Amino acid sequence: MSYTTVMKGFVLATALLITACAQSPQAIKVAPEFPAPTQANGSDSPVHIRVSDKRVNKVLGSRGGIYRDTSVITLANDLSLPVEKALSSYMAAMGYDVDSLNPNTTDLHVIFTSLVYDHPKEGGVGHDMDMLATVEVEARRGNEHYEGRYRVKRNQKFFNAPSNSHNSKMVNELVVEVLSSMFSDPRLVAFLQKN
Repeated sequence: MSYTTVMKGFVLATALLITACAQSPQAIKVAPEFPAPTQANGSDSPVHIRVSDKRVNKVLGSRGGIYRDTSVITLANDLSLPVEKALSSYMAAMGYDVDSLNPNTTDLHVIFTSLVYDHPKEGGVGHDMDMLATVEVEARRGNEHYEGRYRVKRNQKFFNAPSNSHNSKMVNELVVEVLSSMFSDPRLVAFLQKN
């Protein structure tokens, strides 16, 4: 076997290895789907829902690989509108009077301050993804107001790097999880239901 043949084989193997370790960038479409509520306890309380995206860093994270700085994960669409629509539908199913013209309507402003879905730099067995979502809530009605902050943080290990569809599923589930955590706050729920 000639030196040239050996070198061609080495270059090809190296190229295949690099390709296998590389991850392409991904833009995830935000389309959260809430499960059917277990209780409809909104009591027709009037509420107007707004969602804002005030994340300082619009990049969710990296997919990892040897080019982790370019294999980034971002959002393909605006975060505010699809989340606002899904949250409004969910609260309507919970029994709230959404977008009511009642003068005692509560203005519920949900502000995303962080959304992270990132493969950490440190290597190891399997493929880890760090997940974090934080929202701040401002609920106002007349001279009354309530503020809350809700956070979901976890790490999930995969045997292999998750696919595009799996990444999209995990990010949308993270959005639903942090928004659902708001309704575990009895003080916020009491404020929303107060007429």
